[in-house]
Amino acid sequence: MTFERLPQATFRNDQVAVALSHSNLGGGHLGIAFHHAKDGPKVVHLAWHKLLRVEAIPQELKACWVSTTLQIPPTASKAVVGIVRSVASRLPHVNYGINLIAAKGSFTPKGEYRPPKGSDGLTCASFVVEVLRAASVPLVKYETWREEAANIEWAERVCRGLVESKAPQSHIDAVQKNKDNGLRLRPYEVAGAASLPMQQRPVDFDTAQQVGGVAEGHLQNLCSVLQPLGA
Repeated sequence: MTFERLPQATFRNDQVAVALSHSNLGGGHLGIAFHHAKDGPKVVHLAWHKLLRVEAIPQELKACWVSTTLQIPPTASKAVVGIVRSVASRLPHVNYGINLIAAKGSFTPKGEYRPPKGSDGLTCASFVVEVLRAASVPLVKYETWREEAANIEWAERVCRGLVESKAPQSHIDAVQKNKDNGLRLRPYEVAGAASLPMQQRPVDFDTAQQVGGVAEGHLQNLCSVLQPLGA
């Protein structure tokens, strides 16, 4: 389980890295680091509602990030890099939403964002999971996820944030309908899962808690000054 500060990351052109930073909502903030075909290393991340960002490393980074290079089979590297580049170039208007299960399958193998019926959008963490799922790299086992009371409080904070940022009322209503389901995929958990050997993925809920704590520790050690970036 290796993490390094993103500007010093050693992932190659045929690799991607899962990048982790601090968050206003707690639990971390997540993105995918990749090499643009012409413009060098970048990170793509869902910062908030309909706010998908692509930032150059290190010139445009607005906060401290750490990253772990994703271990994938050499035969799959072209597809994984290709779909991440495609999503970053398309810059789809992705809703910020919390219905974890309904969002499964949000991206096509070509990198097109096609939210399934019933999906209210993605978080920064489920964005990363769904992009990689479309590239046939599953990180977590949603069917093992458990409800937690703290997640309802988090969902309420998301709803308040959507109101404050003047998201459409129809979208706010859709998210509010899902705020009591008690499920959440935390960025720390996804980063921890991504740091494991590919033979150990996808991870279940209990494993995600363990490796998520380790990922959080690496972030605190390497980025001790809290600079919240996104949700």
